[in-house]
Amino acid sequence: MNTIFVSVRPEETRMGTVEEDRLRDYAVERSSADNLVGNVYRARVCNVVPGIQAAFVDLNTGKNGFLTLKKGEKLSEGQMLLVQVVKDARGNKGPAVTREITLPGRYVVLEPYGSRVSLSRKISCKTKRKELREWARELLPENMGLVLRTAAAHAEESEIRADLEQLLRNWEVLVRRSKVGRGPQLLYRELDLAIRLVRDYVTDRVERIIVDDEKTCQRLQEMLRDMGLPKIQVKLYKGKEDLFTFYRLDEDIESLSDRVVWLPGGGYLVFDYTEAMTVIDVNSGKFSTGADRDATSMATNREAAREIARQLRLRDIGGIIVADFIDMDREEEQGEILQILKKEFTWDKMKPKVIDLTHLNLVEMTRMKARKNLSSILYTTCPMCGGSGRVEAPETVYVEIRRRLRSLFLQGKMSHSLLLTVHPVVYGWLRQQGLGDMEREFHCTLKLASDPSLEIGVFTLLTADQEGTGREGDRE
Repeated sequence: MNTIFVSVRPEETRMGTVEEDRLRDYAVERSSADNLVGNVYRARVCNVVPGIQAAFVDLNTGKNGFLTLKKGEKLSEGQMLLVQVVKDARGNKGPAVTREITLPGRYVVLEPYGSRVSLSRKISCKTKRKELREWARELLPENMGLVLRTAAAHAEESEIRADLEQLLRNWEVLVRRSKVGRGPQLLYRELDLAIRLVRDYVTDRVERIIVDDEKTCQRLQEMLRDMGLPKIQVKLYKGKEDLFTFYRLDEDIESLSDRVVWLPGGGYLVFDYTEAMTVIDVNSGKFSTGADRDATSMATNREAAREIARQLRLRDIGGIIVADFIDMDREEEQGEILQILKKEFTWDKMKPKVIDLTHLNLVEMTRMKARKNLSSILYTTCPMCGGSGRVEAPETVYVEIRRRLRSLFLQGKMSHSLLLTVHPVVYGWLRQQGLGDMEREFHCTLKLASDPSLEIGVFTLLTADQEGTGREGDRE
């Protein structure tokens, strides 16, 4: 039974989808965060940069949007235009925007500036594709484009028509609002997560939705009824325990920050993130089939391919992804792994693609990057390591302390009775080694103290009679 779980709280909304008894998708939206993807703005051109064929536009959101220009497209500073956010702001980068506006519905996506009718590739029946294309051409106004979504394959013509008519009304309202006022302005806001999930995640494979908020439960019931999907059960969870904890999903959620992901057979994956790409290493670990090495390697690779596809969805990893599989010499083995990945990617909303497999058994993939990924929402940069995943070794700190002491004693600025305060990790190291060497070299008495509030690379040196009154030797 495929189930969608929705937890709505004042501070955040969480959504998880469970397919075949395993968590497949997990999304979080914080009430304090600006979720701009899908929003349409009247924007002002601030700066045109011909060298990169792009422009920066003022959205009145705090950060300027980045607009990639088509070849030969020209804009002038101060010009007003309609744009839609396609990627949220990341770090110092503002949101990415486009002039190719789309308004998504349950069955169709309206392209007001488009010119063609397109169909989801998941609609494979040629007869149905032809039928839908004919419907769309009859219903669609001139000089507009339309995309028929996968759900349209199982919908009645009246349902598709109603969906399209609603989107056309939304577009009319948006255009009218764009003519009121002068400056940058929000014209259309994307739906919140709880409602958007019905539009984007509900398929014929979903049997129930469990939600812990009564108002949201009612909204979802009404939407499903209006959409002709009354068979999908919407249940209100009234338990005192957290929804995800009660249904034993919290363990999977907590593991999303783990660098190492273990496979059922004993192999494991290692995830590393860089600015340019995400790198995944496949290791056989404790995996053993009782067969030869090649059989073990292939069994590990098969499990890894399925888990990689799942983890990309769960962690919402986008951009360039490279997976280093265990060596496969035969083309049929390589082809099998690529097919597994493509099959597992079928139901991923972010449309991942398998690009190629290199001679080094590196599988190159891409996945759409739109909203802030889960990692950027749930975690922040470590103040200890600055995001590198590495901190200074205790011996490195010891060497720096010794260097600092040597300089201060040569300058005659240091007492021979000192209090040295360090991080607990460095404290433990110095207790075992190093402290005596410093006392002998500088002919001083060093009292050692531990302070967990200090960063590993930071220490303080105080004269013993000035303990707590002064500070010397802070290291940044």
